[in-house]
Amino acid sequence: MKVSNETKIGALTVVSVALLIIGFNVLKGNNLFGSGRNLYVKYHDVQGLNVSSPVVINGLLVGRVTAMQLSPREPDVVIVKLNLNKNVRIPVNSTASIYSPDLLSPKSIRIDLGDAPQWVKNGDTLQSAPPSSLTGELTRQLSPLSFQLQHTLAEVDTVLLDVHALLSPTTRQNLQLSIASFKNTLAHLEEASTQTRQIMQQLNQFVAGLTSQKDTLHAILANTQRFTDQLAAIRWQQLTEELNHSLHDLQQILDKINRGQGSLGALLNNPQLYQNLQQSTANLNRLLEDMRLNPQRYVHFSIFGSRQKVQPLTPDTVYLVPAPSTRP
Repeated sequence: MKVSNETKIGALTVVSVALLIIGFNVLKGNNLFGSGRNLYVKYHDVQGLNVSSPVVINGLLVGRVTAMQLSPREPDVVIVKLNLNKNVRIPVNSTASIYSPDLLSPKSIRIDLGDAPQWVKNGDTLQSAPPSSLTGELTRQLSPLSFQLQHTLAEVDTVLLDVHALLSPTTRQNLQLSIASFKNTLAHLEEASTQTRQIMQQLNQFVAGLTSQKDTLHAILANTQRFTDQLAAIRWQQLTEELNHSLHDLQQILDKINRGQGSLGALLNNPQLYQNLQQSTANLNRLLEDMRLNPQRYVHFSIFGSRQKVQPLTPDTVYLVPAPSTRP
């Protein structure tokens, strides 16, 4: 079935009007999709409160203002109608006050909950609180801060008095000396930091050199590993036993020498043998010297038959040699 253009335009107009009505009621704060709880508050001055202004409890939005009108019985009273959520329970001694959250926000209603055991019902009237201006709100919020600031200033004044009493000329001089020492310490720290940076640069260069020589280091480590493997392969127990055996044989030889056994033992332990050997060596030296000085005494050789004159022997010379030959 084909729908005509007139039908489409009419349907679009109806939807647009419905959306306009819904939006207008939403802006006014009316609950179109459910009924809430209606409460009333009486004010002598609403201070610019508007329909659809929010209603909050502890900063939480719980409803809106739905209507405002003058009371027919009390001309100076404005009756404000509030529409709140059903699940919000409000004690009967709660108060509703008009306030401004900040300089740019519109007026709102804040409900301060009481402590009564009974809850308000639909259509009840809440007790109104004196309207609070922005200046009043700021004063109320800054009052504890002002008290704390006054207390802090008093403590600061006391501390300054104590500091002034403590800062005698001697104390000020010591403080100046301490500051000068602190400056010197900072200068030393800066110098140490500079040296540390230099050391780190040298260390980086050293590490870079090691990195460049990593092949050589690997070769050295490999040689070291092979050397340690060779050391581990040595039969240390057998070598130790052979060394102990050699030391035992050497100890036996030294014992024999100490007991005078053998030629070396007799030489070391027999003084007479040592003296005879020393005397024999001295006589041998004299004999060799005499052979050098008087060779004709021992060897006779002459072409013409003449004989050289033999030097006389010294009285202290003793030779253990055979007599010279008498042949020409």
